[in-house]
Amino acid sequence: MAIAGILFGMIAGFITASIGLLAFDLSFWICLALYSLVGAFSTLAITTIAYFLRSSTAAWLKAGNQETAVG
Repeated sequence: MAIAGILFGMIAGFITASIGLLAFDLSFWICLALYSLVGAFSTLAITTIAYFLRSSTAAWLKAGNQETAVG
């Protein structure tokens, strides 16, 4: 989960900083700050979403004591 969050955060930060530098002609330092802020926010958001998705799926998989219909 954490590795996926870090990778997607790096990609999101890089894309945002590139757009800011090339399309909006922002200064290098502002783009560096954008890279850090967007990358950190994306990493935290993706890791949090993955954690909650995994915890809800694990609860669903633990219900193994019930009989199932096989057809």
